[in-house]
Amino acid sequence: MNDTDFASHEWWERYKETVNSDPEMEVRGHDKFDDDFYVEIGDERFLIEMRDGSIREIRPNPTLNDRWSFGVEGSREAWEEFVQENPPAFNHEIVASHYRSAVRNEDGHLRMRGDNKKIFQNLRAFQRALDLMRVAHNGGS
Repeated sequence: MNDTDFASHEWWERYKETVNSDPEMEVRGHDKFDDDFYVEIGDERFLIEMRDGSIREIRPNPTLNDRWSFGVEGSREAWEEFVQENPPAFNHEIVASHYRSAVRNEDGHLRMRGDNKKIFQNLRAFQRALDLMRVAHNGGS
């Protein structure tokens, strides 16, 4: 996968298919992961609508009429590191990346935002959904 493909419409379609066909996500989602979240990649925001542990829709540029419980934000460079097959330390998973950003005030890492209760209620499924970005990006399983 080349970097220009990352976060394109085709990339998001591949990601949706990857999440919705993942057996581990089926277990972690427990048919109860219904909280929508956003992914902010630099200046672009994408709303991920989750129902029963599956992605129903991915919408670019959500508006004030859209709702979400939480999100994850980062520069395009941080996301490109995150989706690498072997990402660098601290950009390999969301909690480590968030710690470096929120607690240590370091640049170049991802940061979670929103309803902390909802984040931690859905953490395992949310982490798996994010990890599947790497799978979709690199064509693996």
